[in-house]
Amino acid sequence: MQLPQETIVALPMAAAIFVFFWALDRVRKERRVRSTDAQAARATPRELVDRLLKPAAENLSQRRRVAGKPTLTEDLARAGLNVTAPEYLLIRIGAVALGALIGLFRFGFTLGPVILGAVGFVIPPLVVAYLQRRRQQQFNEQLASMLQLLSNSLKTGYAIDRALETVAAKSQPPVSTEFERVTTEITLGTSVEDALSALLLRINSPDLEFIVTAILLHIRVGGNLAEVLDNISDTLRDRLQTKRDMSVLTAQSRASASIITGLPILLALGLYVFVPGYYAPMTSTWVGYAMLGFAGFMILLGNLIIQRMTALEA
Repeated sequence: MQLPQETIVALPMAAAIFVFFWALDRVRKERRVRSTDAQAARATPRELVDRLLKPAAENLSQRRRVAGKPTLTEDLARAGLNVTAPEYLLIRIGAVALGALIGLFRFGFTLGPVILGAVGFVIPPLVVAYLQRRRQQQFNEQLASMLQLLSNSLKTGYAIDRALETVAAKSQPPVSTEFERVTTEITLGTSVEDALSALLLRINSPDLEFIVTAILLHIRVGGNLAEVLDNISDTLRDRLQTKRDMSVLTAQSRASASIITGLPILLALGLYVFVPGYYAPMTSTWVGYAMLGFAGFMILLGNLIIQRMTALEA
């Protein structure tokens, strides 16, 4: 019995997907469970991933550093992901393979596998960027209360390192997580200046940079840091309130952008599911692919324009 060409190509790809997720599961377990028994020296799945993809990750990070962009490790840290750069590359490769495999099963040897593979290539960076924005927004919303706590600690006579420990202990994530890391680095011998500078690499926040600058100036030249932090806290609260007011005023435009973006997508999915024969030319001809691509481009362009019009400056 002769197997179809799609099956011949799909079986190895399915095996590759299975091996990818198996290796990813082993990496997770290896990071959580540390064996205390003496074992023969052998490479763990995580070490294998590092050996295979670490050169590529370092090369990519070097190129980003030369271009003035954050390295891959810094990007993952800003997103709050406990994933190394080689593991991230492995996830991205797996997403491409999975998308191509789904496209091969659904569309056969057409443009579908290429498009879905490209979608799988783009999705991980979009997820990382979304997590970065969400984490930065949460951090900025907690800055005012963090400054108040830090100022009160300084007023009671605490040194700056002890005040940072108080912030780490009594704040909410992600502020508590980041300042706990800062206090750990200080405890291990890192200077306050270096620990706070490393914090700026993990959190891309102009407000935090302003606060760190004030703390570093206090360490070098002295002064009433508590009063300075109180003034910064009042300013941040006023800015945050103004931003919330503007967000309320632009809520209708942002809702319109979501509806305009989602309506044609839902309509296309409905036609594809309930009237497949009517929608078939859009997924089986080059003209249909071109029309879908143009429609997707116009939807994206309109969404970006509306977001640009309703964006609030930090």
